[in-house]
Amino acid sequence: MTATRTKPLPDRVLGLIVDIAGWGAALSGLALVLVVGGNVLLRYLFNSGSVAMQELEWHLVSPIALMGMAYGMRHGGHVRVDFLYERLGPRAQAIIDLFSAVLMAILGAALIWFSIPYVQQSIMMGEGSPDPGGLPYRFLLKAFIPIGFGLMFVQAIAQGLVNYRQIIAEDDDGVRAFDAPDVPAAAHRVAQNGAGD
Repeated sequence: MTATRTKPLPDRVLGLIVDIAGWGAALSGLALVLVVGGNVLLRYLFNSGSVAMQELEWHLVSPIALMGMAYGMRHGGHVRVDFLYERLGPRAQAIIDLFSAVLMAILGAALIWFSIPYVQQSIMMGEGSPDPGGLPYRFLLKAFIPIGFGLMFVQAIAQGLVNYRQIIAEDDDGVRAFDAPDVPAAAHRVAQNGAGD
């Protein structure tokens, strides 16, 4: 049995959602490379081009950034001030991470709330490209805003659950250290490789 299967079901479900989004971001990155390469070939070898293909380049940046940010946070690819953080004990690190997860969840929820009317307006207008030959359905691109921050909210919940269990495990270790000195404290500690791993 793998270590992933021993994790609580909410961790696995939330982690899977974020991982699927990360795979979508990776596929969008591959598509972006192919589109840019195709545009360069069309422009310089065939002296041709397409407005829709040029717009598609920056349309693909939206899912890469907005779906990839939760994946990056889940797997530790985000920026952290490590020169202070790494000097702290596991409990202090878990408390800082829990506080960060709560702030991230609040930010994600706020951005979802404020972006939904913006996306709804775009859908009702049937917004597309103003350029001749451009891509229609620009509202689909704007829909990635609440989706991306929804994924960030999901990742914040997953991270918060892991950090909360770490803090509780550290508290239990302190109590057990007095009650049962024969039981090593490390046996009760919750390992963290990333929320939902």
